Amino acid sequence: MPSFPCSHKIQSNLSESSPSVHYSRNHRYNYFSPLLIFLNMLVLAKSSTALLKNAPISRRTTLNRLSFPIRRDIRTGGGNSFVRSVFSYHAGQMVRQVANIDTLPSPVGTIREFNSSARIYQSMNISDTPLGTKEGSMLMDGLDVYTVSASEDGHPLTVYGIGDSVADPTDEDHILLMLHGRTWSSVPVYHLLGGPANAKKGYESRSLMEALNENKIRVYAMDFRGFGGTPTDASGTVEPNRCVEDVESVLCWLAKRHGCKTPEKISLMGWSQGALVAQLTAQRSKPLFSRLILYGSIFDPMVRYPRDPLYVRNPPSITANNNTFDAAIEDFTIEGTIPPKAATYFAEAALLADPIKAQWKNLYQFNNCDPARVHVPTLVVSVES
Repeated sequence: MPSFPCSHKIQSNLSESSPSVHYSRNHRYNYFSPLLIFLNMLVLAKSSTALLKNAPISRRTTLNRLSFPIRRDIRTGGGNSFVRSVFSYHAGQMVRQVANIDTLPSPVGTIREFNSSARIYQSMNISDTPLGTKEGSMLMDGLDVYTVSASEDGHPLTVYGIGDSVADPTDEDHILLMLHGRTWSSVPVYHLLGGPANAKKGYESRSLMEALNENKIRVYAMDFRGFGGTPTDASGTVEPNRCVEDVESVLCWLAKRHGCKTPEKISLMGWSQGALVAQLTAQRSKPLFSRLILYGSIFDPMVRYPRDPLYVRNPPSITANNNTFDAAIEDFTIEGTIPPKAATYFAEAALLADPIKAQWKNLYQFNNCDPARVHVPTLVVSVES
């Protein structure tokens, strides 16, 4: 709103000892000056309104307008229903167990209205994704797969666990939730060649989830919307803040599942661009975990992502691009870090899990990453070439 300078102050010769009021010519000018300012502001406001009415506003503008956070504390008593569908994968066979409905408190985070309805997602699960196929299910051999409803819109989020057949979850477990990166699902990233079926075939397991489980860590991994076993939502895209909200939904579900009254036993790890999502989650006022691991983070304080234009005439178009084998192995640039066969296995598994490249948008939300706002113990893992 423009400011209008006024060089005259409104004065009145009014005092307790003098009940009479005297106005000079300058006083009369000062009396009408606020009225003139108000009329100018009214004309300017009407002109701006007319311009905005004539400007075409895309759906992208609506999403930006609704991006202002509204905080809700976990102790307010508000709750959301998390529908938990459990799948077990053994030797490529998918067995669906009975789904329970758990009422969990809403995670501390942003409450936003997205243009989607929970009713749309009630019947969706991993079967509607590439990992729901026969070939895709082989990648999850030995994993327990859960469907957790997002607290915002009920969207099904696929979470992978391991070790449920050995021990039930308790509040004494050390829990780790892992987040994948920009392009590939958590399954090929954290469970490559894992499971008893691959062991029988003589393959050497490259599963980080199995290695951590053998070291008494209850490890979980999740897929963001549009990746691996999590279906895409109505927007057809994925954005950082929405990922943060979904991570909080899963963290809240883990606390309920293991009976954790405090976040002391829960840790969060993010890989590559997922490390930025983990960092944003840690910057919330009351993070639902106690330790943070940034593994191969791409955070760079000198990089600023641009914002999309507010007023555009052309509707936003989402072009679906196929992932490629070369794109799957482009990160393996240092000789000796991974055998050629293992790199090939990863590329093939990654293409099975994510044949279509997920479309990120609103990357400017990563500009909010600020190490000074992280107040949990943090381990940064990086490699210098």
